Amino acid sequence: MNKKLVCALMALVMLAAVLTACSNGGKNNTVIIDVTPVTAVPVPTQIPSTEPPLYTVAPTPTAEPDITFVPSNTPQPAPDHSVFDNCAFVGNSTFEGLHIYGAITHGTFFTRVGLNIQSVYNLPTEDGKGKPPIIDELNSGSYQAVIMMFGENELGWPNINTFINKYEQFCRDVWTRQPGAKLFITGIPPVSAQKSATSTNGVTNENIQLYNSQLSDLCARVDDLYFITVPEALMTADGALPAEASGDGLHLNMTYSKYWADHICLSVMSVLRG
Repeated sequence: MNKKLVCALMALVMLAAVLTACSNGGKNNTVIIDVTPVTAVPVPTQIPSTEPPLYTVAPTPTAEPDITFVPSNTPQPAPDHSVFDNCAFVGNSTFEGLHIYGAITHGTFFTRVGLNIQSVYNLPTEDGKGKPPIIDELNSGSYQAVIMMFGENELGWPNINTFINKYEQFCRDVWTRQPGAKLFITGIPPVSAQKSATSTNGVTNENIQLYNSQLSDLCARVDDLYFITVPEALMTADGALPAEASGDGLHLNMTYSKYWADHICLSVMSVLRG
């Protein structure tokens, strides 16, 4: 079939369609609906922000645990003066009173009335020809500890630093004679309120507190040197020696010498016996 014949047949078909439409009164009852699907626009994926929020809610603090500390019921040991058996005592008349009253009956005493941190290098415990000074009397034995008491006779010195420096040097000189020994410096007991108020040579409780503070600092910076505090039994509320503790406001009587001796004993026990 040639191209011209095909075109003629198509023209006839179209003519027949027009005539049919006209026979229906020119009305076309056919409804054409466009059902082309609508493609939904995709919702863009939200990109998470890396910026921190403007307001950060503070976390709720964790409550601290309620801890109750139970005090130890370990009783304080009784003073055992046998701890002094291998100890030497060096000091002035206040220290000597511990031995005279029998408050301490153990150990070896190298004491003298009026002794100070300078005269310990040239005065013996007892006057006598050929007696060595107290510092050298320490060569007479081997001691586990040396317990020292100086300061009362030095309260009138114009410069406390001189006293502290000489005390430190004395400790080092003791170690040359007693290597390995632990050294104890006892605090200076207070004097009575009346003695302090009427003193003309620096023996005041204010001065004593200053000296004790410096002695404590000395012990804190030197190894194997221990400070023995003054017990509360030797002080009133205002820091003075109780009036009934001494006849002259300075030297302890027998009762208060025993209080002090027991305190020294417990302090030494805590170091030598743990």
